[in-house]
Amino acid sequence: MIATQRLNGPSNGTCPRALPSRLIKRCSGQFRRGIADRNLKGRVEKMLKRLGILVTALCAISSASTALAQTYDFTFTSGGMDATGTIDIVGGVAQSGSINVTNIPTEANPSADLSASGALIPDPASPSTLTLINHDGDDIIFDDIANASNDPISNSNGLGFASGPYQDSVHFNTLINLWGNSPGSYSLFVAEANVDTNGNVIGDAQYVYNQSNGSLILSPDLGTGVPEPGSISIIAIGAIGLMRRRKNAR
Repeated sequence: MIATQRLNGPSNGTCPRALPSRLIKRCSGQFRRGIADRNLKGRVEKMLKRLGILVTALCAISSASTALAQTYDFTFTSGGMDATGTIDIVGGVAQSGSINVTNIPTEANPSADLSASGALIPDPASPSTLTLINHDGDDIIFDDIANASNDPISNSNGLGFASGPYQDSVHFNTLINLWGNSPGSYSLFVAEANVDTNGNVIGDAQYVYNQSNGSLILSPDLGTGVPEPGSISIIAIGAIGLMRRRKNAR
């Protein structure tokens, strides 16, 4: 029996009495390894449990369709000015986008058709309105509220676009406002001053001041749905928390 114990060691994780010192050391080492294995198993089980909680939370986030920002392309047509552009709608408010307007008549002589473009200006206080002003003192008042399921998609305040910033965050040389009137009816307004490189108005102050009434076609840009910043933050926080717990468990 003693010879067998020397070859195989104890099978139950404990050391029998009255063994030589070298066998006692061997048994003690196996006993400690057994404890380490049980501790490792416990840590793995805890980590898998935490991972399961995180996966459940991520599934709940991904299943919320309202947490997607959707990009839409739009085309405005009228007997006067025309426009094309895009808007990104999140939670019923346009957060970003752009517009390009053509066939803009100038007020100054000789009259000529111009084009203008601008980026959507986010309204951080929406549904409260935001006012932008240009060099001429013209202004647009908007709230960026937009719902692709409605007709019209925006209210009478509409969407605000601008380019040529100067002075502060509410002053732009080119102002563009697109709003809804009634089902199928929209209006587009453009105001722009003719300025030199130093921002001084050249000639007629009312260089461009024009409004056109027309129709709007809106179509979703498929494949552009992305998580809202809030959802991305939740995912990141969950992942960081799991990594920290794994680090502390080591």
